[in-house]
Amino acid sequence: MSTKHTTRLSPEICSGKEGPGGFETSDFYLACFLRCVGFDVTDVRWEGRRAIFVFQNQADARAVMMSFYNNQTTIRPLDFVGAIRDMKALLHNTQV
Repeated sequence: MSTKHTTRLSPEICSGKEGPGGFETSDFYLACFLRCVGFDVTDVRWEGRRAIFVFQNQADARAVMMSFYNNQTTIRPLDFVGAIRDMKALLHNTQV
């Protein structure tokens, strides 16, 4: 099983503008983190066995994602656990 994750930022996110397309990631824990800090999930789609989480564009999306990957953020542990539970439930309810 592959553990490769992808995150696609629209050009609007890179330039700091909101766009209609949203941005997406297959990284489950990044998706949980984004949900925990208030990003809205707009869709979950499946590519084979891999779930792709689609989020509403926000001007600070790139900075927030980089803070996650650079371990430069603080969130409450129980909030993160709650987000993980919510996202797992979402996965189980959207699986085809």
